[in-house]
Amino acid sequence: MLAFSQAILYVCLMFLMGTFILKSVPTSARPDIAVPKKALLIAAILLPIAAFIPVFDVIIHLENRLGFWQASMLTITSTTVGLSWIATVAFSVMLILVIAKGNFPRYSILILTLIIATLAWSRHTASIQFTTGIINDFIHTLAMSAWVGTLFVVSFFSKNDKNWLAFLKWFTILAAVCLFVIMISGLLLMGVLIPGYVASWITSYGQGLFIKHLFLIPIVFLAFANSVIGRFLLKRDYIFNPFPWVRAESIFLICILIVTAIFTQQQPPIHELTDSMISPVFEWLHGGISVGGDTILSFAFSGAAVGFLSLATVAICVFLMSFLIRKIPVYATTLIGFVIVISVYLFVMKSVVLL
Repeated sequence: MLAFSQAILYVCLMFLMGTFILKSVPTSARPDIAVPKKALLIAAILLPIAAFIPVFDVIIHLENRLGFWQASMLTITSTTVGLSWIATVAFSVMLILVIAKGNFPRYSILILTLIIATLAWSRHTASIQFTTGIINDFIHTLAMSAWVGTLFVVSFFSKNDKNWLAFLKWFTILAAVCLFVIMISGLLLMGVLIPGYVASWITSYGQGLFIKHLFLIPIVFLAFANSVIGRFLLKRDYIFNPFPWVRAESIFLICILIVTAIFTQQQPPIHELTDSMISPVFEWLHGGISVGGDTILSFAFSGAAVGFLSLATVAICVFLMSFLIRKIPVYATTLIGFVIVISVYLFVMKSVVLL
């Protein structure tokens, strides 16, 4: 329930931010966008509801000792997660009112940015390193919402591909800046939350982090195709429909958001490793061998690893060829992208040996 609520939260942030950014851009620099006001209002209403689930989780943990009412009052008025939720509710009400009036884009971007800041205040990183943790989480979520949201909304809510080259001109820069910010803030967050990248793979948190990074492989290829190959074809008046490709990229970016929502609810291996942090998937992939804090990870090739590497190589080649052989359906290319993620994951996991 907690992971599901956070996934809903991320999707709403993305959808709202993407709409506000596109509506703030001159109509000559984007396709015609048709986003129902009702959808925006629903997303804004869901923000405080989804943000309340972590608060409710704390209340449930305290209920046996204090009773539900006292636990609720204590959590909401005296804990960081409760106070940040109150701020989220206040800003969400402001956002709903601005959207309802209709003249919303730039004011809404400011309010939504404040909501992202209040959410960053309640995260794990803020409890470990207050200032650094909040700033890193804030810019990481803000950049992801701007990049993913803009691409998602233009992919699924555009009425036509008018001004597509003008759109690519500014969006390519936005996406590149956001990716750079995400990488830097992500590295800083990793430095706070995990003692070592490879060592963290034995935990559920580390597994989620690794899977999130693997989704960047098809995303980078698709981003190149959409920005470089797409621009090349359109400038030479070739028949090219950009929407299937940007939708495929959006799907993989949304997968990153969902994976992020799931693994960020796991306890990061900051200090001492506990049994609850160990990934059952990692243990299963290694024959059910029990792992612990003294387990050392090394690498060695195996027959299974070579097999998955071969599958990954073939999948990547077919994925790249699909951009040139445009008769291959985009949905097939998307499925191949998932094959790439899964096969690279299994290749790496089967290359890991425990010492």
